Order: sequence, then C-alpha cells, then structure tokens
Amino acid sequence: MLIAIDAGVEHGDALAAGAIKGSKLIMLDARKDSIEQITEAVHRTAATSVHIVTHGSSGCLHFSSGDLTIDNLHLYAAQIESWFCYQPFRPRSTIKVQPHENFLSLYACNLAKDEVGRTFIENLHHLVGVSVHAARGKVGSKVQGGSWRLDVAYPFPHKAKFPFTNDLLETYDAVI
Repeated sequence: MLIAIDAGVEHGDALAAGAIKGSKLIMLDARKDSIEQITEAVHRTAATSVHIVTHGSSGCLHFSSGDLTIDNLHLYAAQIESWFCYQPFRPRSTIKVQPHENFLSLYACNLAKDEVGRTFIENLHHLVGVSVHAARGKVGSKVQGGSWRLDVAYPFPHKAKFPFTNDLLETYDAVI
C-alpha cells in the first residue's frame, strides 16, 4: 500500500503518523511534479494499492505542483498507465487483467460530485485498469462536515482498505 500526501494538505504530518503500519508513504514536494513523484514511488515500491490525499473539486485533483483535470489527464496518461501492471488471466495467456485487490483511492473533497467528476474517475480507471474510489462530498473530519468514506467506485464496489488508523479518524480536525 502506497500513501501519497500532497504538501498542501493541512496536518499532513498527522496523516503520515496515522498511516497503517507497513504502508509506504510519500510526502509530495510542492516544487516537483506530483504525478512524476507518485509514479517514481509506485515503481520503487511495487504497490498494489495507491491512496492519494490532496485537495479536490469536481473532476480535479488540486496538487500543490498543479492540478490534474479531465482536460490535462492525457498529458499524464503514460505515467498513470504504468502504476499498475496487468497480470496474465491464466498461465501463458495473452489476455491480461487486474486482480480485484488492486485499487486507486482518491481522498479529495468533491472529486466525484457530479457528471464531470464521475467521468474523470472513469477516465482514470481506463488508464490504471483498477477500481478507482473517490468521494462526492467533503473528505476528512466529521466536525468539519467531512467523512472518510469514499462513496463512488468505478467499476467495482468500494472494497479498498482504509490507509489510516482508527485513532486518526477520531483526531484529524480538517477537511481535504
């Protein structure tokens, strides 16, 4: 499991401290391209699941280094496609599939809020080949009106493992 936390996320250090034991963690540097950093980390760790924590809006991930949107997704397609490697359907098969335990979880407010957001999620799925999970509303502290529940999953139901401890759920006091 790889967790990528953007530099612009409030209390990123608390999120890092609340990561599940054994997770690989990258704190994204605002001076470097975020997608490049995530790609390098995925290749270095051979992660089967990727959790990205950054600010969001409908169809847009707001990284400190620049936004990833439905309009510029094609510029990052080759990198994003390399995050998960398809596996043969059966030995010596030319048909390749993704195991169901591989997924991409996007902890970003309002990412899948409307049709633009859902199209963004579907387009990401077509690049990575795994189930993509996101939220329609605020992500984070209940006190701030948020939730850690990712209520949109494409194409498979949300079965992603939550990357943070239960203690973090109780103490994190911001929304992403």
